[in-house]
Amino acid sequence: METLRALLESVAPVFYGGVGLLLAITLGQIGRAYRRWARAFFRVEREMAAMELLGGLARAAFLLALGLGFWLLVGPGVLSPHPASPPTPALVAIPSPTLPAPSLPMRAAPPSPSPGTPPTPSPPAPSPAPSPSPTPTASPTPPRARCPDPNAQIESPAPGAVISRPISVIGTATHPDFQFYKLEINGPYTGGQWVTLGEVVWQPRVREPLWDFDPRPFFAQPGRYRLRLVVVDRAAREAAVCEVPVVIPSPGG
Repeated sequence: METLRALLESVAPVFYGGVGLLLAITLGQIGRAYRRWARAFFRVEREMAAMELLGGLARAAFLLALGLGFWLLVGPGVLSPHPASPPTPALVAIPSPTLPAPSLPMRAAPPSPSPGTPPTPSPPAPSPAPSPSPTPTASPTPPRARCPDPNAQIESPAPGAVISRPISVIGTATHPDFQFYKLEINGPYTGGQWVTLGEVVWQPRVREPLWDFDPRPFFAQPGRYRLRLVVVDRAAREAAVCEVPVVIPSPGG
């Protein structure tokens, strides 16, 4: 078996080269037969080209199968000797050494006072150290509105208000060159982006309801939000802005 394997391995390069050359020639014939079959106009011509094409495909398949079989025979396969598995070493039990138990030193008893000897006074107990007084915690700064222009003001809701039901946003939205105003919101539900609530309003308002705000769509992501009133002039510029922080709780909050 080893002699046959060595012989096959010696002729393997020549065999692979011959199979590859024949496969290249066959593929060229297949390409030419396919082009004749595609350009054939008459039925007999097409049948002859098809027969030549099928014959070339059969030869190519045979050459591939032959090369694969030779590789399986010489490479990983049938004639390769299987290495013997190494013997499993026998396990020998080694007794663990027994350590002697450590001997504890004996403590001598304190000497008893002899009669007539005055007792030794014990040291005074230390007085407890004074505990430090707690440092007062500074109260958080309440949120503030940012409304620098009197032409855009939000009077209700107040800064930091908790909005758990529909309310009317009351304030002022006007300008000498007024075109329209809009109400926007920014918070967890909007992903930190300003989103316009509904449509823009084309009439100015002075200390009256600006918008009916419903917080229920934002209950899914409660938290701190900001309401912003934007007044836009005829040149499509943000002429005045008012921003008020609010809190939208969870439905059960």
